[in-house]
Amino acid sequence: MCEVDVWIEREIRTKLQEISDSRPCLLLTGPRQTGKSSLLQRQFPGATYVTFDHLRYVEAATASPQEFLNQFRKPVILDEIQYVPGIFRELKILIDADRSDTGKWLLAGSQQFGLMEKASESLAGRMSIMHLETLSAAELRNSEISGISDYLWIGGYPELWAGAKLNITDFFESYLRSYVERDLKQIIDVKNLTDFRRFLRIAATRVGQLVNFRSLSSDVGVSDVTIRKWLMALQISGIVYLLSPYYANIGKRLVKSPKLYFADHGLLCYLLGIENREDWNAHVNRGNLWENLVLMELIKSSGLRPGEDLFFYRDQNGVEIDFLVERKGKLSLIEAKSSERIASAHLNFAKVAPLFSGRFKLRCYLAQNISDSMVIPTGSADCFNPIYTSIPL
Repeated sequence: MCEVDVWIEREIRTKLQEISDSRPCLLLTGPRQTGKSSLLQRQFPGATYVTFDHLRYVEAATASPQEFLNQFRKPVILDEIQYVPGIFRELKILIDADRSDTGKWLLAGSQQFGLMEKASESLAGRMSIMHLETLSAAELRNSEISGISDYLWIGGYPELWAGAKLNITDFFESYLRSYVERDLKQIIDVKNLTDFRRFLRIAATRVGQLVNFRSLSSDVGVSDVTIRKWLMALQISGIVYLLSPYYANIGKRLVKSPKLYFADHGLLCYLLGIENREDWNAHVNRGNLWENLVLMELIKSSGLRPGEDLFFYRDQNGVEIDFLVERKGKLSLIEAKSSERIASAHLNFAKVAPLFSGRFKLRCYLAQNISDSMVIPTGSADCFNPIYTSIPL
């Protein structure tokens, strides 16, 4: 981890500037503590900053949204916008009065269904929505952060990389408490927080596995219906991803259940009691932990979207490819293996690749926990470690 307070540049900043230069409104979403507020303030230093964490601003914007918004003459950052959903209608009126006033409204909020729904309905065609994940390994590499190998178990929350004095366990405990007490109450009514905490930790043990609601229900001790609601809440708030299987007609019977992953592998490690590299290496689910890290690096560094151009492959005989990327007529098959040496018998490229022969320009990759900082071509696949390098997709 770094030893002094630093600012780590985010790859999304260039796109944010492009949108601000061309659109009247920008909405930056993402889970808590991903750095949305800090990024907007750094990218747009001349903008007025207002956060609806302060009750007086919520009251003013709710009582008279027109009067509240009309006071701003220059660009303004409206943070925690999910607390004042009624403000979107007035924003629409102001934007329509002058579509040429680009970059005026810079919004930030936690990713919640209600927020996205109201923003999309009210500001369709007037606003661009961007999503911010936790730090990627590429962003840490570009900032020349020391100790990047610890990314394996620390994860990517910016605050954990901004200074050495922050206790990681305390950070995640505070994060979960804030999430449960604030975001979760806006999405669903959790009556038993102990049960929900147990659900989170049990879900962490299922990372990289097919979602089985009945099994989760049995282990947590709540109904299937409750498990579905809680899992949906984790999705809405950006805590987990459900990765869909690839459904293309390839003449095979395929599984239809999604697989479960966490949006930040540091939070995942905390839920599993992993506090250092030794814990990570010794963990029984090490392979699944690595798979989770690889998935999130594909999403963060390559701009992939689960269910749109990123999937997994698995047939009913158990033949599986961890990740399948379909983009611009190209198909990439990616296996994630936490060991440095992998027997060819444990790889399924030769079994799956022929199913797509002639339909795509095909390439195979093996994401391994190796120390090399470059892509290494082999006979069956190109090997790489996403912590130290990225692949072209």
